[in-house]
Amino acid sequence: MRDRRTLLRLVILCGVLLAQVACQAVTPPGAAEVETGRWVGDYIEDQGRTGLRGQIVVKDSGAPLDGAFVNIYPDTISNLLGPSQFISSPTDAQGRYQLEVPPGVYYVVARKRLSGQPTGPLEPGDFYSEHQRIKVRVVAGRLAVVDLPVVAMKAPMFFKSRVVDRETATGIHGTLVDQAGKPVMGGFAMAYADPEMKRLPDFASTLSDEQGHFTIYLPEGGTFYLAARIHAWDMPAPGEPYGKYGGANAVPVSVATDQFVAGIRIEMAPFAGPYQPGKSRRPF
Repeated sequence: MRDRRTLLRLVILCGVLLAQVACQAVTPPGAAEVETGRWVGDYIEDQGRTGLRGQIVVKDSGAPLDGAFVNIYPDTISNLLGPSQFISSPTDAQGRYQLEVPPGVYYVVARKRLSGQPTGPLEPGDFYSEHQRIKVRVVAGRLAVVDLPVVAMKAPMFFKSRVVDRETATGIHGTLVDQAGKPVMGGFAMAYADPEMKRLPDFASTLSDEQGHFTIYLPEGGTFYLAARIHAWDMPAPGEPYGKYGGANAVPVSVATDQFVAGIRIEMAPFAGPYQPGKSRRPF
């Protein structure tokens, strides 16, 4: 009997060790982790420098893009649209950049404005790294290699300048899900002060995380109508996930000042309405 128990313990121990080895094999050694589950490159050493290095290329052609800037955000409160915590020098002729930042977790975005300016609203023809929500962990003494493809913007961004870019004591907590009830990551919710939602939203949420969770920070209370989507420009394109809180006829949400409304769930489905390019001010 004792021999059987000993053998059983050995079998269990071997199973645990094999499971640990299998889990370690899933993640490439030395890779720079993106907490959304993706991997964007390797960590490399460069004389003890800490930060990021990579290349910006045009998505359609793969051509390197010079004169682009890489923005580094510590969070998504501003929906990655406002001023960033760190910004690189312009990329060189090969589209390469390098930026030293302290260790930490960051969101990485690439942009090139035809004006040549490092900041300011994006306009049609400018380049940006879409809505990819790349999140990378920077470790001390190493550079995380993050390459970013960019595309040309075809329509203006539709956010108002009144975007709340800081945490407040008033707002809305919720979750974005698809038709199967699964979380939608990398989307955002929009708040309108009236049921006329065919216009610029009044406020936008943080980016939804792996569980689909989002937060809309508001300067004060009020009654709002909510919608959700993936892209921050133009009207929703056919097939783009889109949804309203309450369904086709949006249901109002009342928020008291210095309080948060929680439990909001917005179901997103492929947009099937008519598409008119450039209608960013009246999305539908």
